[in-house]
Amino acid sequence: MRRSKSPPIAGISGLLLVLVALFAAQLGLDNDAGWGGGRLLILKAGIALLVLEVFLRIFREFILNIQGRISTMAGYIGRDRSLLVVFAASVLLTAAAYNWFLRDAGDAGIIYNYYSELARGFKRGNLYLSQEPSTRLLALEDPYDPVLRKQAGVEDFPWDVSLYEGRFYIYWGPVPAVALMPFNDAALAKIEDFHLALVYAFGLFVYCAWIATSFWRSLKNAPVWAFAILSLVFGFSIPTTVMLGRGEVYEAAIFASQFFFIGGCYWAYSSMRDEAPPAWKFAMASAHWALAIGSRALILPAVAAAMLVMIYPILSGFLSKNRAPADWGMRLRLLSAAGIPLLAGVSALAWYNHARFDSILEFGIRYQLTNVNYTRFDASFGARYLLENLKIYFLEPVVFQPRFPYLLMSEYQPSNSRIAGLFYAAPFIVLILLPLVRSIFAVRQPAVATQVNKRRLALFAGAALASAAAIFFFYFIALRYTLDFLPSALILIALSLGMEYESLGAPRPAGKALSLIFIVLALANVTMGVLLAFPPEGKAFMLNLLNALGKLLGVR
Repeated sequence: MRRSKSPPIAGISGLLLVLVALFAAQLGLDNDAGWGGGRLLILKAGIALLVLEVFLRIFREFILNIQGRISTMAGYIGRDRSLLVVFAASVLLTAAAYNWFLRDAGDAGIIYNYYSELARGFKRGNLYLSQEPSTRLLALEDPYDPVLRKQAGVEDFPWDVSLYEGRFYIYWGPVPAVALMPFNDAALAKIEDFHLALVYAFGLFVYCAWIATSFWRSLKNAPVWAFAILSLVFGFSIPTTVMLGRGEVYEAAIFASQFFFIGGCYWAYSSMRDEAPPAWKFAMASAHWALAIGSRALILPAVAAAMLVMIYPILSGFLSKNRAPADWGMRLRLLSAAGIPLLAGVSALAWYNHARFDSILEFGIRYQLTNVNYTRFDASFGARYLLENLKIYFLEPVVFQPRFPYLLMSEYQPSNSRIAGLFYAAPFIVLILLPLVRSIFAVRQPAVATQVNKRRLALFAGAALASAAAIFFFYFIALRYTLDFLPSALILIALSLGMEYESLGAPRPAGKALSLIFIVLALANVTMGVLLAFPPEGKAFMLNLLNALGKLLGVR
């Protein structure tokens, strides 16, 4: 029996968008005969849909065969074991790939290892770095003024440290440095910030993939092959791959914070499947979140959102008319388990700040030695940055080039960094709209959308929104900041996809359409993540390989 072909929905939609863009003036949709930003966006969307349709038509049989082979393998060894095999394989693949993506930061001229130096200071009972500010720096009328420093030729200090009362401090959270304290000075001299970035990035992937594995194992109809592709998305998405190639203290702090935050979310997620959640899971979640804040304080809004979702049933139980007196003790134990580790961590961080800067709320941001004088600049956050930030973070185009790796990120001059809009560089993020589409078209909720699973969705949705809000209102734009919300967003998508597949059951047109969209977006996401982050030595290898293949094929 021949397989029925699905209608070319993507192709028709793409053609319509291209025609609208070309004839917008004639149709009365655009009074300007020129090509504005909106018109160009419609044209690009149309072309993308046409390319998608061609891709689906060319590779349709191949994709279906891959699906069939994975499903057959899963049938032989059992669903749960198949998921565990895929998880283990993804862990090994990601570990090898991350090590390959990582570039020795020392080769890029970075000779200062902030966290190792801070750990050495901690071991000597100091909260500051061992290097002392030069007399020339301290003699400046305003050492925080980058113009004065440049005019005086003062550059003999670690970049982006905080200067306060004649000592250097770092404003990044101290937790990664505390974790290094068991190592002796000889080992610390060899441990660089990019090593920490690698360890925490890999740990973050393991937590993300394990949450998806746990959820997939609770389902019956969600295909194993879809989970395998999800594992690739978790491991090879922007900005993780690009951040590994840089591997400085900034990346180490963000990776550490997300590792602990998503780890806490796992324990909160795990507690939701228990009718009477054990207190130790609440304590594990709280301890992880305390360490996340101690790595990067900007994660605090996400921690607050996640904590609220975790303890909401307990709080609502106090207001219930049907509560039993015996419940009070259990609920107080759970609240104590959830609150004490977090409170202890925040208190320790407050003490750390006060001991350094005489203020529990000062992390050292104000005293940075960087290209902005933060002692006078007080507009770090504001609503006026929102629209521009949304445009840059989501719509900044990727630059195409004729040679491998064919893709480059745009150079964003204000922050002197490269950026790529997530709709281009991480198109898988579009699937976060699945619940919104379901609600717009009034599609009934999946049977698997139980109260527990809705809380799990709320856990990661709240975390992603809280973190994104903090970033979108921040004046400084950098691709690495998107990691503050993307892991939560990707997990949210993974849970939503699992619920969709579970509700669809046996293969049917809706399921096939979902699979095709899912596969194309996932593969595009992974491809962009790999190409945009290709290390220099990898580029040379691939260029030589492509040239050799061209000679063999007679292509000049």
